Amino acid sequence: MTTASTTTLTLTMPRLGETMEEGVIVGWLVEPGQQFRRGDAILELETDKTVVEYPALGDGRLDETLVSAGDRVPVGAPIARAAVLSAEDWAAALPDSAEPAAPKEQVPAEADAPPDSAATPAAERSTDDRLRATPTARRLARQHGVALETLHGSGRRGRIERADVERAAGSNGPAAADLRWLDTPAGRLAYAQAGSAGPVHLLVHGFAGDRTAWANLASGLARSGKRVVMPDLPGHGATAIEAADVDGLAAAVTALAESLPGPLVLVGHSLGAAAAVHAARRLGDRVARLVLLTPAGCGPKIGADFVHGMAAAETTGEVSHLLRLLGPRGGQLSDAALAAMAREMGRGRLRTLATAVATADGRQRIDLLRPLAELAERIPVRAVFGLDDRIVSPTDALNLPPRVAAHFLPSGHMPQWDAPREVAALIDEETHHG
Repeated sequence: MTTASTTTLTLTMPRLGETMEEGVIVGWLVEPGQQFRRGDAILELETDKTVVEYPALGDGRLDETLVSAGDRVPVGAPIARAAVLSAEDWAAALPDSAEPAAPKEQVPAEADAPPDSAATPAAERSTDDRLRATPTARRLARQHGVALETLHGSGRRGRIERADVERAAGSNGPAAADLRWLDTPAGRLAYAQAGSAGPVHLLVHGFAGDRTAWANLASGLARSGKRVVMPDLPGHGATAIEAADVDGLAAAVTALAESLPGPLVLVGHSLGAAAAVHAARRLGDRVARLVLLTPAGCGPKIGADFVHGMAAAETTGEVSHLLRLLGPRGGQLSDAALAAMAREMGRGRLRTLATAVATADGRQRIDLLRPLAELAERIPVRAVFGLDDRIVSPTDALNLPPRVAAHFLPSGHMPQWDAPREVAALIDEETHHG
């Protein structure tokens, strides 16, 4: 937080739904004296339906907490005092508000869960001896026969989310009812969305991934007021159409981007970064800025063991070993999720694309440096590299054009997994250009 003058506000228990009259404090996520940024989760609240995170409505510092974990607090009652930079940002949280309310993105998707799931929110409490899972995750686990004890939750402090259960059940992300479709010249493209308003952030996953690779990052961006759109690239996930090369991937990204209001922020990971770069060239001024995470195509070598290994994998053992190359979280998928991924890889959909990405001995067949130099002359471009990346070398950053901003994180090949907050901050922070 800057040294600008601040205003002291008393924050109150928000109303998270029409029927909510009180909430239970699950735990504070920011300590007194600690600064926070807009969109950061300040505390967890339990309502009559679920447990949700209460995000900061603006930048500030938490000065004092007035309630403790386990306290049951009526809507509108004081819960904390904070020094904030802009009181206007917090108008809905002021104690003299007629009906204190949370920001729009705070109402969780789980709020519409059926009555049988609404009876289990207490299991989300931060305790040492109780499993943490959202009500919807529990309901889906019962429906699909997934043992929650076998899952590693992607939510805060290991909480099991809906996407974790769906991934384990082999549904590859959001349920069919939540999946959206775009008709393109090549066929139908599947995509998911988080948030419903605000600037559009189009997130493009990498080789052998799908839209669920963005779960944590997308949740954070949506909470901070962004509309996040995540496609399954051709040959991946629920999208049935195929692509033999980067141009085919870029065509799909371009078609989706053209259906969205602009200007937009285009974010690409690994091979998805290459697709994002080529799409940005086609989209012109529809793209406000470009963010590349561990991009392929910026150096002569790439991890061919992973690329060709995933394209040819048929067993859970193969997939499990290959995913560990991505970083510490790569080895944490459940047995059910690994089996589902092995079935998907066993279809052989990525074999042609793998040969377009890398040779068998690891030489890259993609060159992003020329198009990046062109793009960086007209829009802000930044690239993020993981210092422990075993697929793309962080030294590839030395080859970037001068106007591309390079950043390094203590992560593997998936910084959106290993450091979602840091990545979100880099995406939100506008690169100076001029």
